[in-house]
Amino acid sequence: MADMVLVVANGNWPRNELIETLLEASDFTIALDGAADRFDSWDVVVGDLDSILEPEQSDADLNQDNTDLAKALMMYEVDAVVGISGGRLDHQLAAFTALFETKSDAILYFDDWRACRVGESGLEVELEKGSVCSIMAFGEVSNVILSGVEFELNGEDISTGTRGVGNRVTEGEVKISHNTGDLLFIWEGNAP
Repeated sequence: MADMVLVVANGNWPRNELIETLLEASDFTIALDGAADRFDSWDVVVGDLDSILEPEQSDADLNQDNTDLAKALMMYEVDAVVGISGGRLDHQLAAFTALFETKSDAILYFDDWRACRVGESGLEVELEKGSVCSIMAFGEVSNVILSGVEFELNGEDISTGTRGVGNRVTEGEVKISHNTGDLLFIWEGNAP
């Protein structure tokens, strides 16, 4: 993970060894608002600063059109995000949609799961055979090609719903592409 940019949000953090590994590997760490009060190795604080103990120490972004995570994803080329689970359900869902809103390639890290947006150039992820993975369409997604899994897709159009949930890796490398639309890939965290 060379030159990694990490965002640490103020939700539930993953197990200690995961967050410690990500913090040690990051070259630049962004604390979202109140997360700045939970650790001190951040480089910058991003947000409206409505939940930080000493807001005068940072510059507030009072734009309420975007979440604090979306602000960070717009300002920096983020590689990894932790601390988005738990707390308000709308904030958790907004973390996923912020990837699409900002066209970010960041990976969202949870204890045992990972999630990322499938960009225009597609996605190839090496995973252990037998791992559970899913794709989720947000709106209409055209010409989805999915290989390396039990239930492959070959140029199909999918839309918001449950199709694509609960697949299993069969090849060791999962390849995903699509022409248009917003597509999320979710996988078990036993892979890099």
